[in-house]
Amino acid sequence: MKNLFSTTIAFAFLTVGSAGAADLSAAPVYKAPVVAPAAFSWTGWYVGVNAGWAWNDSTDTITAANAAAQGFVTFSDIATSLPLSSNGFIGGGQAGYNWQVTPMWVLGFESDIQWADIKKTVSLPGPNDPSRIMTGSEKLDWFGTVRGRVGVAPWDRSLLYVTGGLAYGQVNLSTALTRTSGCGGNNCQAGSATETRFGWTVGAGLEWAFVKDWSFKAEYLHYDLGSISHVMTDPFFPAIFNASADLKGNIARVGLNYRFGSGGPVVAKY
Repeated sequence: MKNLFSTTIAFAFLTVGSAGAADLSAAPVYKAPVVAPAAFSWTGWYVGVNAGWAWNDSTDTITAANAAAQGFVTFSDIATSLPLSSNGFIGGGQAGYNWQVTPMWVLGFESDIQWADIKKTVSLPGPNDPSRIMTGSEKLDWFGTVRGRVGVAPWDRSLLYVTGGLAYGQVNLSTALTRTSGCGGNNCQAGSATETRFGWTVGAGLEWAFVKDWSFKAEYLHYDLGSISHVMTDPFFPAIFNASADLKGNIARVGLNYRFGSGGPVVAKY
C-alpha cells in the first residue's frame, strides 16, 4: 500500500511537470528588433570648397564713335578686333540646401563665390598703318552664381544633376591706341571700365557621398555676363572710339562638401 501511494505521488509530479513544460513551450518568444542601416538622404544644408579651370571667348571690338574717328576705321589705319580669349585658375566656396522629394529625385539651390585669375592682353598694329598700335586687356577678378539644382539619384549616395540661374562677376576692360613714335600730339586714344556684370549660367554635375557627411562633386558651367564697353578719347584730338567685349566663358571644377544632417531614419524590422 505504501509503495502504491509513493508511485501515485511521483506520477502526479511527472504529469504536472510535463504540463508546465508544454505551457512554457507554447508561450510567445519576443525577439529584439533588428536595426537596418540608415537609408541615405540628400536632404539638408551643406557647405564646401572648390577649385578648377575657367576659359572664356571674348573679343575687344573697336568702332568709331564720331565722324572724326570714322576714317581710321574705314581705311584700316587701326586694328578693330582684338582677340582676348583667355583661361586661368578659379577657386572658392559654396553653400546650399537639398530636398530629396522622392527616393529618386532631389531638388535644391546653391550659391558660390570664386576668386579668379583669368586675364589676357593683346596688341596689334594697324593693317594699313603699323605705327598705330591698338592694345586691349580684359580681366575677370571674381565670379559668383546663385543657382537651382534638379537631380536624380540612380544609385545609392550618387547624384546626377543639372543646374542654372544667376551669374555675376567683376570684369575690367581697357583699350589704348599708341604710336611707335610716341603719343605726344599723335592722336592716341585710351579708356577703361571696371564693372560688376550680371548674367546667367547653366551646367551639370555629379556628386558622390563617399561617407555619411562628406561628398565629392565634379561640375561644368557655361556663363554669359553680357558685355562691357568704354569710350576711348584723347583730350588733344576730336576722334573718339568705342571699345566693347562680350563676356562668355566656361568653368570645369571639382569640390568637396560637408553635409549637415545627411542620412535618413533608422528602419526597424520585427
